[in-house]
Amino acid sequence: MLDLPKTAAKTLMKAFPSAPAPGDFSLQEVFDQPAYLTADRAERADIQLRSARFRYELEATMSWVEKWFSDVPVASFRGASVLDLGCFTGGRLIHWKERYGFGRVCGIDIREVYAEAAARFAEERGVEAEFATGFAEALPYEDDSFDFIVSTDVLEHVNDVAATMAECFRVLKPGGRLLVVFPQYFQPLEAHLTFTTRLPALHWLFSGPTLARAVHEIHAERGEAASWYALSSPDLPATRRLPSLNGITVRRFRRILRAHPWEVVSRNRAPILTSGRRASKPVFRALRLAFTIPARLPVLEELFLDRISFVLRKP
Repeated sequence: MLDLPKTAAKTLMKAFPSAPAPGDFSLQEVFDQPAYLTADRAERADIQLRSARFRYELEATMSWVEKWFSDVPVASFRGASVLDLGCFTGGRLIHWKERYGFGRVCGIDIREVYAEAAARFAEERGVEAEFATGFAEALPYEDDSFDFIVSTDVLEHVNDVAATMAECFRVLKPGGRLLVVFPQYFQPLEAHLTFTTRLPALHWLFSGPTLARAVHEIHAERGEAASWYALSSPDLPATRRLPSLNGITVRRFRRILRAHPWEVVSRNRAPILTSGRRASKPVFRALRLAFTIPARLPVLEELFLDRISFVLRKP
């Protein structure tokens, strides 16, 4: 039977194709590339370090902490304990330790290779740091462990946002703060389909299962060149609304916050086009100004916020 929605989605995506570049050290998939999988031990170590250095240098030039949480006094970081929830290869966390003078620094992510790369980079920089492998829904830390948790562009990917927020509440010390920023599901530029297409807002037109089937077919047609980033199945997991997104919205996140007595310290309501390479271009600066008011309005914020961004305090 002809799958008309999938065919239409596939046609649109193929009209505006996009694919990741091999050797792009900003990508988590760098460790799935043949260049890494077939490398010897020394070559793998070099790729790990290059990934960590990329994140370190990116944070040094474009600090996520200062961009999204500018109202948090950086003096409060000195000597404080911090967990980087979704630390990848650790470059960002090592930069925070050196720049802000954090005390105990810990990072966690879902693959052992990330922790291995992060530990290697910390050793190279001469920084004491702890890295673990695990999931945000079951953090391997004691209650009341951290003064700060920082999570940037992670909560849209976890399997269970509510369980993740409960774990953050548990491991924060009383008075500790969660600095969290991530894109909401209906943000038009954050469908995470850039391994396939440059066309934004396709998830406004097609369902997640339809897009997953279309993406899977396009990757299959690309053959071996796409083997390291191709979807393994045309079927969406139960925890996904798009191939890599769980579907978290502003409205649902607010409901989740009410499950625990979080105190909202501040909220960043920056409009779309605040972040990314487009942000500095004059035309996008003008559009960003036009989107400022819609980003502050109920319902419309689902479309026009750049990201959900809160500073939350555990009483």
